[in-house]
Amino acid sequence: MKKLKTIFKKYSLIFALVVVVGIIGGGQYLNKKIKKEIKDMEEEIKQKYSKIKEYEREKENAPSPQLITRLKKEKEFLKKQFKIMLTGFSTSYPTIPEFKMFPSIEFKEYLYFSLDKLQKKSRKRKITFPTSLGFPTTGLASPKQIPTLALQFEVVKDLINLIIDSGVSIINSITPGVPKRVDFYETLPLQLTITGTSNEIVRCLKYFENPSSYFVIESFSIKRIKENFYQADIGLSAVIIKEKEEKKAG
Repeated sequence: MKKLKTIFKKYSLIFALVVVVGIIGGGQYLNKKIKKEIKDMEEEIKQKYSKIKEYEREKENAPSPQLITRLKKEKEFLKKQFKIMLTGFSTSYPTIPEFKMFPSIEFKEYLYFSLDKLQKKSRKRKITFPTSLGFPTTGLASPKQIPTLALQFEVVKDLINLIIDSGVSIINSITPGVPKRVDFYETLPLQLTITGTSNEIVRCLKYFENPSSYFVIESFSIKRIKENFYQADIGLSAVIIKEKEEKKAG
């Protein structure tokens, strides 16, 4: 019995990391399943939309008033279900600021202001994060680049705040990818490297799974730096669900 306790104590961190990796694996499987369901739903919506357009062109083949009434009720039901799913997936999404008068100058001022706040917060919590996050701090970015840069920065800012709150010792690097629009949601890939104790890294992973988090873990690897100090490379996706803006006829 003592031998088993000794072995368990000696390899407790490894056991904990194995459990975490198992949880991440389960989360990835669930994420793939959700993505497939979303894709199937998108395909079904496209087919139904195509059918409606066909009815508009050939009104003589359109459904009866009774069928239309029933379909309207089903639509309302599905709309309520969608809102429930939307709330259940995440309770917060980034609010992307708009820069209208002088976009390049306004974005640069916002960037400096926000970075200063993050640095003050990290110093207060005694957490290290990169002085440069890859966003242009010299010169002015092109106005055409501003919407993408603003989205990337807001997501990175939310990610840094979440990691600081989780108490990880060091944020080594964060690299945002190119955002991709998929019908009613948008995805932004990120590559993250953090360093800390096993407890800090496990706690950070749990923060990604919080209902208020819109980050999904895509890949995970970890290596030991020294005694009870690890470096984790994490691939993430920021999944931002939005209802598609309807174009109003003039």
